[in-house]
Amino acid sequence: MRAAGLEPLEPYPGAMNHWSCRHEACGQEVKARYSNVKRGVGICRWCAPNAPVDPEQAADLMRASGMEPLVPYPGTDSPWQCRCTACGTIGTPTHGSIKRGQGGCQPCGRKQAGQGISRAKARRRAQPRADGDQASKEIQKFDLEPLAPYPGPSELWRCRHTSCGRDVEIRVHNLRRGLRACPYCPPTPGGRRRWPADEAEAMMKAADLEPLEPYSGRRHQAWHCRCTGCGRETSPSLNGILNGQGGCRHCADMRAAETRRVDPEVAVADMRAAGLEPLEPYTTSMTPWQCRCTTCGSKVSPTLMKIRNGGGCRFCASHGFDLTAPARVYLMQHPLHNAVKVGIGGTAGRNERVAQHRRSGWELVQHWPFATGVEAHAVEQAVLRHLREAGHAPHLSRDIMPNGWTETFNAALVTPTTLAALVETYIADLAGTVTPVPGRTILRPERWRSRSGPSSSKLRPESENDGRDQLALF
Repeated sequence: MRAAGLEPLEPYPGAMNHWSCRHEACGQEVKARYSNVKRGVGICRWCAPNAPVDPEQAADLMRASGMEPLVPYPGTDSPWQCRCTACGTIGTPTHGSIKRGQGGCQPCGRKQAGQGISRAKARRRAQPRADGDQASKEIQKFDLEPLAPYPGPSELWRCRHTSCGRDVEIRVHNLRRGLRACPYCPPTPGGRRRWPADEAEAMMKAADLEPLEPYSGRRHQAWHCRCTGCGRETSPSLNGILNGQGGCRHCADMRAAETRRVDPEVAVADMRAAGLEPLEPYTTSMTPWQCRCTTCGSKVSPTLMKIRNGGGCRFCASHGFDLTAPARVYLMQHPLHNAVKVGIGGTAGRNERVAQHRRSGWELVQHWPFATGVEAHAVEQAVLRHLREAGHAPHLSRDIMPNGWTETFNAALVTPTTLAALVETYIADLAGTVTPVPGRTILRPERWRSRSGPSSSKLRPESENDGRDQLALF
């Protein structure tokens, strides 16, 4: 055992038993078998090629490489969670990789590699190029004049394009691949990839646009400008201007509207052909135009578009709501939807709306008859306008009630009693104010008092119509 470098620490136990000894080479205490030592194997497990690693020595090796262990030693080839003492990044290198000379922190390794590449490039730039004269002769074929020393085939080389006189930065290997020498010069007549800032601003000013920021160099990017025509701010692109598009959308819409504008003489002729005599100058086809009906003498305000689509005087119309026949304002409620509705309809025959709504589950609460539909229409519009201004939106949707859904309201906010009082209030306010025919007053105070009657159907229970959380109406 002493010939193999082992000093026994206890009496000989036998050839096949473990014998406690100290290895003089490393100083570690080992338990070797005499039979193995005699064959030349198993002398010291700490000095063997696959010897186990001491956790303390492994931790010291990690700290020496700049990695502070955060967990106990897991094994030489197992990931070991550590923190880099330089940048603080937590990584999982292995003890075996550190032992082989690899780095422990990946971010620091990439940074060092990048710095090494940068230093190598700097050294190459500092060295004079022997092929600079040949490259200068080569780029003369492309009408380029060098303005700086030759940096190499893959580096940017500042030159001047003698054809257009602009300074450009080119790579020699791009010229050898067939790319253009100057990005400002078009490859074909009428085409250009890049526009200089001064020419780009001149193009925008020619299109009546004043740039509010510098040109970004990208022709497809929005460019904040102010229209010199209308003064509005807009953001067109240089590519749109080059393609002939307008810079200011408002001015473009005005020009398009002017081209579509109807000749006033033609518009007057169309109104007269429909039996309407204009009382004011023509503005647009979608603007109400005050006219007088040559048949009944009433003043109406249709649009030219409606007249061209077959419309005419609303008092002489043979379809829809008859403004000259007797009519009524009705108040209905729907118990299932908890909704109330105000509307107008004829008393019999054409446009009798109450019977239609009853088939859908509506119940008539109260109605007010009038001599003409003009009176009923004036009261209905006044009530609806008042409710909209008070913040009441339609309660039902078009899917639930296709016809008349905009005239429905939440019965918890607008009770039938409150809505009936609102109708009677506007009946009194509008008395004697609507005069569709010259010299004839449609609304008269005495007629309102005689036509206001009690409810023709039962109201909902008072417990359901108490109007909790009701918005102020008056």
